[in-house]
Amino acid sequence: MHDYELSEHDEPSLSGVERELYDAVSADEPWELVERFSELERVSGSDEEVEAAEYVTDRLTDLGVDYERYDPELYLSIPGEASLAAAGESFDAVKTVSFGGGTAAGELVDFATGDAASVDDILSTELGEVGDMTGNVAVLDGLLPIEAIGELDAAGVEGVVVVHPHEREPHEGIATPVWGGAPEPGEEHRIPDVPVIVAAAPVGRRLRELGEGTSMALTAETETGWFDAPVLEARIPSSGSNTGDNEFVLVHGHYDSWHVGIADNATGDAALLELARVFADHADELSRDIRVCWWPGHSTGRYAGSTWYAEQFGLDISKNCVAQVNVDSPGAAEATEFEDMLCWMPEADALARNAIDDVCGKAATEVRPPRAGDYSFNNLGVTGCLMLSSNIPKAVREERGYHAVGGCGGHSNAWHLSTDTLDKADPDVLVRDIRVYATIVARLARREILPLDFRHTVESHQQTLAEYDEAAGDRFDLSPVREALGTLDAAVDGFYDDIDAGGPPEFVADDIDAETANEAILALQRSLIRVDYTTEGQFEQDPATDRPPYPGLAPAAHLNDMDASERKKQLVALQRQRNRAVSLLEEATEVLR
Repeated sequence: MHDYELSEHDEPSLSGVERELYDAVSADEPWELVERFSELERVSGSDEEVEAAEYVTDRLTDLGVDYERYDPELYLSIPGEASLAAAGESFDAVKTVSFGGGTAAGELVDFATGDAASVDDILSTELGEVGDMTGNVAVLDGLLPIEAIGELDAAGVEGVVVVHPHEREPHEGIATPVWGGAPEPGEEHRIPDVPVIVAAAPVGRRLRELGEGTSMALTAETETGWFDAPVLEARIPSSGSNTGDNEFVLVHGHYDSWHVGIADNATGDAALLELARVFADHADELSRDIRVCWWPGHSTGRYAGSTWYAEQFGLDISKNCVAQVNVDSPGAAEATEFEDMLCWMPEADALARNAIDDVCGKAATEVRPPRAGDYSFNNLGVTGCLMLSSNIPKAVREERGYHAVGGCGGHSNAWHLSTDTLDKADPDVLVRDIRVYATIVARLARREILPLDFRHTVESHQQTLAEYDEAAGDRFDLSPVREALGTLDAAVDGFYDDIDAGGPPEFVADDIDAETANEAILALQRSLIRVDYTTEGQFEQDPATDRPPYPGLAPAAHLNDMDASERKKQLVALQRQRNRAVSLLEEATEVLR
């Protein structure tokens, strides 16, 4: 199916059960799903989404894999028609976005913010101070910068037109930062109260030719409300020697889509089905259970399906989930590398990079997971391994003029577009990527001691705190956090000294028993992920906005840029977040004593 090199070597560096799993992965079952899904526009809340869910459950039944289908009501916003007119001209290449409905008229005000520079920037744009926008329609660039939209909404803007870098068709998207779609009581203001449309690049150029002050009118139709949407869960209980009662690995991805969404995410759905099949056939080799889940509401509900699951099973997940593996956009045509799109938390760095190298002889780049991609388990403190998958080589993307996107292997002429069709995937690439997932999941589900190295995590935390401390200077004292982190560093080093972490094929207990080691590793997850990725509570959800490392303390690095009044208010918040950080770090240290 391809005329390019998938691997630098013919044989994987795998043996035993891992090699059996590698050999068991086939294109047959997954590619049949991809072909079936190529006929279905799986927008959440639609009949075709239900057809897709029933296809998966029918296949699970035939394969003898136990599953549950849940039918929660999810708060979704389904885009309809959009229109845009300016100075008597009408424009076709425009789209409504989820949670961006309404009508508006006003005078054009241009914010030339520039395109998002990387995957990490897709959901954030800085506009600076915005004055009174009453009577105006804002025109700005980017891949739907929701923080900017919120700021403009608060300033009284009548409507927003986001100029997209694509020349033909703007990407589909969602305008709310509310994780899970449904705001809590009193948080309704976080959903934009203005119409938001996206426009292809030529439309933006024409608007700017017309210039500021041009009269504009726009409409954006949405159907927003509560919809039944199936959540699917296959459970594969371990029948081998179990190292931890009720422990499980969560493997998951979304099955809803924009249009037919082949590389985002029919290929991921196919990978999940194949993983369920293969691991069900090797359940007697597992030491931990595996749960495989397919989510609705990813696109029109800001990860509503995985958020529902995190809430429904939050206590169980917080006690027993050893890691979550996100399966999104594998198998994209021409995706030969693992350079800059797949993400994982630092404790999973060696796990992910070693698996990729062992399966296909490829080097991989560590990237911090942004606040995106069904990472609905951060507040519960669950290690995340992978977000997205292999990619088209960066040099090829640059040569073709692709802009940054969050899926489809970097194919910007496919991601969230009507052109994400069957030709955007390759069964050979998909098989290779499924084998990578299978190896990672096998190591999490089989190894005596969980293959997660928190020495690397603490090292990354120390680098972050050093940067914030230097930037804050004498305006805010971060020494209590750095001292707590130093104490933890010594404890973590001692903990791993007690484990013979010789790497593949097994972590083997030396001076510590496996049960004690795994309890400590889970406790480290629960504390360190929350301090490094969240500001909200354990059973809450942080918004889908930029989450820098140690997000509660990140403003300390910007105190010099604030006026006196803003700085005083920020110092109050920083003191609270400093207390929280020290408390979480001390909790992590205590479990190692």
